[in-house]
Amino acid sequence: MNTPTRVVGVHYDLGDAAPTVVVKSAGAAAEALLRRALSNDHQQVVRDPELVRELYRVPVNGAVGSALFPVMASLLVHVLERDRSEEGTRR
Repeated sequence: MNTPTRVVGVHYDLGDAAPTVVVKSAGAAAEALLRRALSNDHQQVVRDPELVRELYRVPVNGAVGSALFPVMASLLVHVLERDRSEEGTRR
């Protein structure tokens, strides 16, 4: 049996107390969100099923709990490095 695709969108602004879950979806709607995110240069897509499983427990507009801060910090560093790398190739 296949597990339906799940997608969780997280937003963080410097100075925020914690990242916030801004969208989550499963199944066909999640596939559509994923396709849209992959076609958008301003959205980073990171595939981490375990993290998605944990973040899916957080309500939309809810703050990510402190237990996930180390993982979210690593994710943020990864996304920022990819942004910088892509920015450098556009120059």
